[in-house]
This record gives sequence, C-alpha cells and structure tokens, in this order.
Amino acid sequence: MIGRAWVVALSLFAGLAQASASQDAIAWLAKVSAASQTLNYAGTFVYQTGRTTETSRIAHISDATGEYERLETLDGPPREIVRSNGDVRFYLPQEKIIISDHAMPKRFPAWAHVSPDQLMGNYNVRLGSLDRVAGMPAQQVVLEPRDAFRYGHTFWVEPGSGLMLKSRMLDSTGAVVEQFAFSDVSIGGLVERDKVRSRYAAAAGGWREINARGAAVTPEEAGVSCRGLLPGFRPISTVRRQVKDGGADAVHLVYSDGLATISVFVEPIAQGRKTPVVGESAVGPTRIFKRLIGAHYLVTALGEVPPESVRRLAESVEIRQK
Repeated sequence: MIGRAWVVALSLFAGLAQASASQDAIAWLAKVSAASQTLNYAGTFVYQTGRTTETSRIAHISDATGEYERLETLDGPPREIVRSNGDVRFYLPQEKIIISDHAMPKRFPAWAHVSPDQLMGNYNVRLGSLDRVAGMPAQQVVLEPRDAFRYGHTFWVEPGSGLMLKSRMLDSTGAVVEQFAFSDVSIGGLVERDKVRSRYAAAAGGWREINARGAAVTPEEAGVSCRGLLPGFRPISTVRRQVKDGGADAVHLVYSDGLATISVFVEPIAQGRKTPVVGESAVGPTRIFKRLIGAHYLVTALGEVPPESVRRLAESVEIRQK
C-alpha cells in the first residue's frame, strides 16, 4: 500500500510539474505576441525552405496611433509589403501592381495571440535550452504536435524584450520545413518613420490596383459548410472575394489550430471553362489540395501543414442549396 501511494504521489507530482512547465512556456509565447505588436524594431532576416533562401528587411513601429510595418525582399524581383494598422498594401514593381488587403495572419517575427487552451490542446509546449541568435541570447520555446495534422515548431525568443529572433518548422521526421532567422536586429529605441513608408507609393500613380479585401459574410450567407472540421482547427473567418479578374466571387474560409492556418477557397466554375486540374500539389512548404464538387464548384485548400490536413479539410466541404 505504501509503495502504491508513493507511485500515485510521484505521478501526481510529475503531472503538476509538467503542467507548470507548459504554463511557463505559454507565458513566453504571450510575451512574444505582445512584443511583436508593441515594440519598435528593425533588422534583416533570412527565410529558408528546401534549397531556397530569401533575405528580407523589416521595420516595425508601434505608437499611440497604432502599428506600422514595412517589409521588403532583398533578393530576386523587388517586392514590398506595407502595413498600416488593419490595412496592408503589396507593391510589385516589376508588374506595376498594388494589391490592397486587410491585415493578414501575422508571420515572423510576429505571432498572433491565441487561447492557451487551444494551443495546449494541439501541441505539447515546453521550454528548451538557452541559445544564441544574431549575437543575442535566445530562449527556445518548443511546440510538439499531438497528432499528424500539424507540424512542430521551435521559437527562439530574446529574453529581455520577448521578440522572436528565429522560428523553425519541423515535419514528423524532424526535418526542417522552413526557417526564419534574424541575421541582425535592433530592438526598441527610435525607428524613423520613413522606414515604414513605401518606397514605391509616390511613383505608383499609374499602377494597376487590385482590391483583395472582399466582404465578411456569415457561413449561412456563404452557403458553404464542412461536414467535420479537422481536429483542433477552428473557423476564424469567412469572406467573399474575387480570386480571378472578371471571375465570380469565391468564398474564402480560414481555419486555425492556434498556430497553423489553412485557407479554403470555394469557387464557382464558369460555364465553358476548362476543367481544373485537381489533386495534391505544393509550392515550397505550402501544401495544396483541389477537388471538384459536381461540375459547378472548385474547392482549394492550402496551408503550411501536412498534405493529409489540406486534403481532409477540402474533402469535408459541402455546398448548401439556398
């Protein structure tokens, strides 16, 4: 009896210790979320996926009037993303195109805040070792997926400010799917306003502008539903938007597990249009699955998740007859 009591006590202690460690890691993630929104910072980071690398420069300002950010690629064709509070403008100088949209799900070094319950329901969250990134100390925060429907993640966080210095996504074998890492960054202090203003806006008077904002609708208004959602993923938004010039509006649904995001587009197929190619594909780390519903609708699911996740979510989509 005494031995059994010791086993129960030790198991209870281990469970409490594990829960406490997870809460500590969640607190670090909350710090990351706050830092990405409230800090001034500027730096250069490198994105890697497969054999592809891309270097970008970012500047972020937060003040009494809101958040402002500018990101520009330094490799290949020039591209620029300028965010002003809830509005985003993508500048593509070679094509002379501007795309206007609502603020998108934040990426490196930002990390959107989610409820701890949702995150811990989908990932084992723990603190890793203390490391060094861009010449600064960096605390590892490790998120291990609880199932095969999502990838694992490791974040490296600057302890004083909470800014994410490095982010790595891992598949089930431990191979790197993609990685972001600052090569240099300054945190806090004054960031000049010019650094978050577009360098192309003044010359873009004759450029073609595409409004991709769309209009928010309810799932009932959209006429689209999912038979059974992917485990751990919740609906985030439903928007009706145009995805092709001159084409009919598509319904864009967004689902998230608190970290990973999957977009689902349900697009009417115009009469006389060539039958779309369906099945699996990929663009870098983004997995894509397309299927037809009858001869009238094309469903496209995409996200930085395992292939089974986009397939399963796409196959759950149903069109409700109005």
